[in-house]
This record gives sequence, C-alpha cells and structure tokens, in this order.
Amino acid sequence: MAKSSAISHSVSLEESVWELFETGAYEEVSLAAERHPSNVFIHHLSAISQFETGADTANNFPLEGKTVLTPLLGAYLHRSNGRPREAAILFHEYFKASSSPISYSILKTGIKTCEEAGNYKFALDLIQIYKTLFQDDFFAGLEFFSLYHMRRFGEALESFKRNSHLLREDRDVLAALGLCLVHLGKFEEAKEILEKLPGAGEIPSYEDKVAEYEPMIRNISEYEKRKKQLSEKELLDLGYAYLFSQSYKKAEEVFTSLVSQVK
Repeated sequence: MAKSSAISHSVSLEESVWELFETGAYEEVSLAAERHPSNVFIHHLSAISQFETGADTANNFPLEGKTVLTPLLGAYLHRSNGRPREAAILFHEYFKASSSPISYSILKTGIKTCEEAGNYKFALDLIQIYKTLFQDDFFAGLEFFSLYHMRRFGEALESFKRNSHLLREDRDVLAALGLCLVHLGKFEEAKEILEKLPGAGEIPSYEDKVAEYEPMIRNISEYEKRKKQLSEKELLDLGYAYLFSQSYKKAEEVFTSLVSQVK
C-alpha cells in the first residue's frame, strides 16, 4: 500500500486492512470496520469492498469524514447510481494522485467505468497505469479502440501490431483497423481488411476501383435519398464510393454501420 499523509495515524492497522482488501478478503475488511468504528479510512474501505461484491448495502454506510479514499468512494457511488461519466472523472482523479493506494480490482473497475462512460482519454491513462503495475495485456482491445475513437490512428495501428496475436480474430477490431488504414491513406491495406465485411467478395481489384465506382460517385446524392432502404451490398458500394471520392468521414460511418449489423 502506498503511504500517504492523508491516511490517519493508525498506519500499520490501515495497511493490514488494505492487504485484506487486496487479497479479496472483503468480509474481514467489514469485520475490521465493526471493530474500529471511529476509523474513517477502514469504513470507507469497507464500503468499497461492498461495492466490489455488488452488495446493495454499500450505499447505506455512514460515509462522513475524508480520507485518501474519498474520490474513489465517490466514484463507486456514482457508478452504482448509474452515473458512469461522473464516476469516470473521480476514478481518474483518484488514480492520477501519487498518494493513492492501488489494487488490481479497483483499477480494473476504474478502467471499465471509463469505457462505459465513453471517456477514452481517461481509459487510456488508467490502462497505462495498469500495464506498468501488472504488465499484462488484459485491456489490449480497449487500448486499441480508445486510440481509434480519439482519432489517433497511427497509434491505434501500432497498438494493433503489438497485440495482433490477441486481436486478429476480432471482427470489430478488424473493421476499426480498416478504417484506421483509410485515414492513414493506406488504401490497399484497408481494402484487404474491409473485404472481410459482409458482401465484400464482389469488390473488384484495387486497380479497377476508381473506375468501377465512378458511376456510383456521380450518383451518391441519389443513393443518399434512399439510404435507409439500401441493401447490404449497396451500402458497401456506397461506402467505397465515399472512400474514392475522398469523403472519408462518410465512408467511416457507412462501414461502421455495416459492422454494427453483424454484432
């Protein structure tokens, strides 16, 4: 446990209870809180233990007082009450403070909360902390998608390369990877990836694409008028028409919608 001046004077006691928490001995943490009713830190940790077990009683703890765990406790309370955005902010605040004690379970919860909130910057920050402390690739997929959603396409591509042994069979990852390659101007590589989408078997060779899609490009406005009625093949053609008319954002939207149809 990282020592902090924000922790009360009973450091050895609190360290021993924190070790119980780290090992998942949540019932022991609750018993410690009962034995030390005036120790705010242990009571906060006991409430967090309840949240980690999914107990409905966590919201009923007397949570007055302030400790190093206060932002973390607030994060759990927001998450429990269906406010992931607010929870993500507090998780991020907690883990970015150098004095905060960190455990495997709460860091994983923090990262998952940032994902639920769609806060990919915070997710990346916490994933970097996770990788430094635990040195595994548990969040490889989320790291890739976070970089993709932040439009850091070059870094997303590098992230995929580092973890391709884990991600190469994931259809959603491959679709996002294809779009990364489109944004990076790597159209031939993007073609190879995006051909994995439904209906892609009828796509002509790369050399013929510009000429092949010229009629579609000229009639994009007509296809847009009946976009909701387009078949899967027509949507795929429209995506490539956007791509080869350099309407990359619209191409991305079409390809992404095709991916969502097969989830």
